[in-house]
Amino acid sequence: MRNNRGIVRGAALLLGGVIALTAFAGCARKSEDLEEQLAKDPAVSSIEKTADGVYQVTLDDSTPPADLAGIAGRLDDLTESVTDDDVLLRLRAGAWQWTLSGDSDETAHLAEAVGALADVDGILQGKVWSSEDALGIEAVAEAGVEPASVVMPLADAAAEGPLTGGLQLKVSDVHERSTVETRNPERVKPALEAVVEVAALAPIQRYTLDDESLSLRMRSVEGAAAATPVVDALNAGDSGVGVSLISGIISAPAPQQDLAARLSAILTPIDGVVGASIDTHGPKALHLSVTTTDAESAAMVQRALLATPDLQAFNSLQLFVLKQDEPGTWATGKTMKENGFVENFERALALADTEGVRSAAIGPLELDVVLEHGADAAAVVPAIKAAALRDQEAEIFGSTSWGPEKDRALYSFDVTGKLNVKLVNGWGDKDAFVEAWNDAPEL
Repeated sequence: MRNNRGIVRGAALLLGGVIALTAFAGCARKSEDLEEQLAKDPAVSSIEKTADGVYQVTLDDSTPPADLAGIAGRLDDLTESVTDDDVLLRLRAGAWQWTLSGDSDETAHLAEAVGALADVDGILQGKVWSSEDALGIEAVAEAGVEPASVVMPLADAAAEGPLTGGLQLKVSDVHERSTVETRNPERVKPALEAVVEVAALAPIQRYTLDDESLSLRMRSVEGAAAATPVVDALNAGDSGVGVSLISGIISAPAPQQDLAARLSAILTPIDGVVGASIDTHGPKALHLSVTTTDAESAAMVQRALLATPDLQAFNSLQLFVLKQDEPGTWATGKTMKENGFVENFERALALADTEGVRSAAIGPLELDVVLEHGADAAAVVPAIKAAALRDQEAEIFGSTSWGPEKDRALYSFDVTGKLNVKLVNGWGDKDAFVEAWNDAPEL
């Protein structure tokens, strides 16, 4: 009897395993069927499935805004007919993206809102969502476009759509240095107009505006003086938005203001410098970071800083080179006082300039690389290894055509002369990566 019970138990386990495998295979087939069916829709340009199972569907650029509601409803219905699983569909039309909810009315309303927003110029990318009858909008302005200049056009376009029960609106520049966030665009309209007026008078370093306050940092003392009459007029008005005006290219704690002023005199004349900050690491260590628009400006910054004794006050220096027409950083190099502040920046620039690399960040202890969409990681390995330093923590990230997937590392490992597959984590083809790494020239 004991043996019979064992046989029965084994048969049950086997049957359970077969059922589980069959169910898994069924889910896999449903996933493949859904992607295949979605791709057949004439309005669909491409489909990508993220690591967390979201289907990112890009619509054809020629899709008329008036057709978006019908297309969204059609794709939503198709998804429900193909699979019973909980599936998230994220659509993108032009610069705008939104997630289908499964509710037919909400799906139509969001698509209509996107159709209205599509006519607003100067938007690089944006997303919309809804809560009951209210509309949420988060947008990034194109390079060279002041966020303040597109807030009212977006608000006016939103008012033309079906979701009129409230508005939550956030607009930032391409690198999120200046931001406007409001639930009442009409209230902040005078402040928006003041920002645009000031920008025409002198370079603005950055600004943040919400329903209560505007913080405006001008690039120079002269710029602050030029902006003062506009700011005074706004403070004297009845907008209810309080304005603070400061100047200088460097933000720093109070004890380092004199040091910041001396460095500001060095950095401000370099046109490509868009920001700098002094931060404290522990009770004594200081860190200096400088952000530039291009590699040439960053190299000029490094040369200028190496020539000043004030650099010796810092424990570390970090140079950022921004991407030109999209969010994020192209190259980042962090160097330390003990190695003369010159070790890692050139490595980061060389790696970022490699075909297949979207961005690179190198510090004494870390190396991060984001690959271009569809890049062959193994082909980029020699350049990564050439830039790496032994014992760094390395992470290689993949990208989708929607932008970097920084929450999904293709490969993560500690840098050594030789790698073992067991020492590499991530979602990528580890065997091919490790083989390419071990075949590349030694560190």
